[in-house]
Amino acid sequence: MRLQTLVISVMLLWATPVPVLADTFNSAERTVTLTITSKALGEQRTIIVRTPPGYDSARSYPVVYVSDGEWNFELVASYLDYMADNGVYPGLIVTGVTNVNRNRDYVPGVDADFDDTGGADRFLAFVREEWVPFIADHYASALDRVLLGHSFGGVFTLHTFFTQSDLFNAYIALGSSAWIADRLLFKEAEAWFREPRNTDAFVYMAVGEGDGGPTTPSGRDLAALFEAEAPDSLEWTFDVTPRTDHFKNTVSGLHDAFMALFPAWGFAEQLSVLATAEGEAGVNRWFAEKESVLGYRFIPAWFDLGVAAMKMIRTGHAQAALVTMQHLRRYHPDNPYVAAYSAYVFEQNKQLSEAADEYRRAIMIARRDGLHPNEIHLGRLQSGLERVTITLGKPDQSGSE
Repeated sequence: MRLQTLVISVMLLWATPVPVLADTFNSAERTVTLTITSKALGEQRTIIVRTPPGYDSARSYPVVYVSDGEWNFELVASYLDYMADNGVYPGLIVTGVTNVNRNRDYVPGVDADFDDTGGADRFLAFVREEWVPFIADHYASALDRVLLGHSFGGVFTLHTFFTQSDLFNAYIALGSSAWIADRLLFKEAEAWFREPRNTDAFVYMAVGEGDGGPTTPSGRDLAALFEAEAPDSLEWTFDVTPRTDHFKNTVSGLHDAFMALFPAWGFAEQLSVLATAEGEAGVNRWFAEKESVLGYRFIPAWFDLGVAAMKMIRTGHAQAALVTMQHLRRYHPDNPYVAAYSAYVFEQNKQLSEAADEYRRAIMIARRDGLHPNEIHLGRLQSGLERVTITLGKPDQSGSE
């Protein structure tokens, strides 16, 4: 069967897009709003928490911490829901904190043009001593943490990196007002470069091309400092997002930042090359290397690598295809599409008993999680199961059952 036919056949198991893990429209059921009485700030603070689709308290999940929660939480959480729901990013817990006085909380130094600035260290104590421990105590959170902020929130993100760099693994600062408080961030950056800590961190900075005032030029200046002083082990990126302003950059920068944090571009091509050259050993080596280098940042996209497995079969690398699907099942154990791809790979490899098991598993997941808007979709899976079981029941050319 041609590769194109194989891919179309698998995708036609469902005629319309169906969520993989859980309906993202049920996000309200996975979202809670809580109040913390903060000793560090001497006031109550409201935080919002959303667990990912298919949340399992027996597992552990990286956590994304979002400043300006009343503005940015829903944007970030919905974006990450969509990506995790389609197996592009791993499942992530997202938590945001709503504002009381953002000038006070996010700006580390006093700026005469902005009232109440200079209290960022107290807010950082709240983050370090109260917010992060609260999430760790109440949710299945991993030690992998991401801090995300925009504008003054981006200033706070960079201030945290420069002064408490071990607190998070990744720092995403969008539209940061690096000019605030007499460019205090530059002094903090210079101090960090003299004595760097957590040099394996991930730092992403972006400003809009049309960001008004000094934000874009000061962002370029800060990036130049990184370029001159950052250690080689620090993974950092600075982007000027074209055709965006201070707020539009939040949306485009958000996507670019997480695409860099979970860098899946080109994975299918890389894997296909190794499968052709080295067979199943190449596939195993590729997964091992990605896991070693990227850690929690590695997520093999089920669609891209599933198609790659189909191509391996067509080009005579059936064992490499089987191993690819074995790894995909490990990363996406409750994904019915992965089960359907696996069934096809087994079927094309003449392992019909295993193919039948995977068709059954795909049907079970679809029924259990309500991932079939009508019986037609289950019918296609059932047809695949019937096809292989009928073949299993026929004698082969040697006459054995």
